[in-house]
Amino acid sequence: MRPSSRNLILFCALSYLFVAAILFVTIRKHNDGHFIYALDDPYIHLALAENLAHGHYGINPTEFSSPSSSVLWPFLLIPLAGTAMHSYVPLFWNLLFGLLSACLIGWAVARWPPQRDEQGRMPFWQQMITALLLMLSANIASLTFVGMEHVLQILLSICCAIGIMEALSDREIPTWCLAATIIAPMVRYENLAITVAICFALAGTRQWKKAWTVLGLAVAPLIAFSGYLVSRGLPVLPMSVLVKGNVYISGGPLYKVFKQVRSDIFQCLVDPERFTISILFLIFVGLTWTATTRARRFTYAGVAVLGALQLAIGRFQWFFRYEVYALIFLLLICVRVLSDRPKFMFGYFALGLVFCASPFIRATELTVSASEEIYRQQFQMHRFVTEFYHGDYAVNDLGLVSYQRTPGTYVLDVFGLASVEASRQNPKTQEWLSGITKRHAISLAMLYPEWFQIPESWTPVAKMCVPSTPININEPCMVFYSTDPAATARIRADLARFEPTLPDDVTFYFDPERREGGYAMPRSQPN
Repeated sequence: MRPSSRNLILFCALSYLFVAAILFVTIRKHNDGHFIYALDDPYIHLALAENLAHGHYGINPTEFSSPSSSVLWPFLLIPLAGTAMHSYVPLFWNLLFGLLSACLIGWAVARWPPQRDEQGRMPFWQQMITALLLMLSANIASLTFVGMEHVLQILLSICCAIGIMEALSDREIPTWCLAATIIAPMVRYENLAITVAICFALAGTRQWKKAWTVLGLAVAPLIAFSGYLVSRGLPVLPMSVLVKGNVYISGGPLYKVFKQVRSDIFQCLVDPERFTISILFLIFVGLTWTATTRARRFTYAGVAVLGALQLAIGRFQWFFRYEVYALIFLLLICVRVLSDRPKFMFGYFALGLVFCASPFIRATELTVSASEEIYRQQFQMHRFVTEFYHGDYAVNDLGLVSYQRTPGTYVLDVFGLASVEASRQNPKTQEWLSGITKRHAISLAMLYPEWFQIPESWTPVAKMCVPSTPININEPCMVFYSTDPAATARIRADLARFEPTLPDDVTFYFDPERREGGYAMPRSQPN
């Protein structure tokens, strides 16, 4: 390895670790010394990992459920389950995968620069700018503190992009790239698009046996996992995939796909992330059309297919995480293509990368605030059900309230990520909510009232609101409901003990329906 390559890899690694260290320290400072992820979702995987450590797949030990959209990720979180350090396991993995991603980006840029000087090499300062902008476009620093499997997904996407770049250089796709291609769909289902792209590249050189082997090995674990789910009385796909994909909303699958495509065509014109992937997709369509060799035509076509699939049926946004794997995959391959055009102006290329990275620079800026609001809402709910309230409860946000809870406690997820019945119920009517809570003997429900048709028989005991405009939480206020009149006094007493322990800037008051305007003054002020 050339000294310049080592220096660029070191620069990428230190840059990533520097930003990660700042985010970690700032998150703890803003959350009263607690480390909290920027999303509530990682705590679903941690809660699932707690039960996996005991051989059970589900959130409640008494029933099976599939709340994780990743086959592999919950199993990586099993170490340290049941200990105080368990919540740091996603951070450990993400720091490791983020560091590897940063190093691979530096290595790729050192090998395939988008602009050459007179000696056929890219000036080191241009390499640093390119690598830094690619790292920002991959959003690895922010996603490290989201706590989900997306950093691993990005690492595997980078590995597969390097495999494509090797194919474009008329070299064999390395075995480790093929291994990443096989593993990727187990991390997230949409990574099958990457597997397809690699198989296209293999088919371009008539490596049919290898292409079918890679595809078969990538799909086989998903089929096996679906078989396991069905054997436990669950849907063929994880409930998180079905619920968040709106599968149970009225209308057939083809109608939903058409509606999604129609919506995305408009969004491509207004969302930077969609617009960028749209442009990259069109670039690879053009490259496919003008390719002069079979190998390049197939390789470009596979990359274009990935872009098309992400635009047509892939998800975007929700804190800048769903589309990043496709963006960094496409961008890195563009770097390789542009390296064949030495007259390409670096300044214009850098401006293009700035545009690609701009949404994710914003994501990095918002990470601490997102963690802070999770701390002020979901973490406080977690504290209530683990320290003050003793009984079963219903929720619409499953994460922290299901993690490290009191043994024997049943949590009913009325949104549907951990309940087959709830996942298939749309809309969530008063009769249905009343019926399902009675069947499970639930006395307390902590819900966003905007999401549901609240039964008239329920008593709204208290409301808790965060002080800022939501970033990652869905609503600024949630309401504590008593679903059983006999339990109302007990819930009120538990909340009365809980209220003085809340952060000063969290708004909390009892009997919310009796107050005009729906909001109280902050507790640190008289009201």
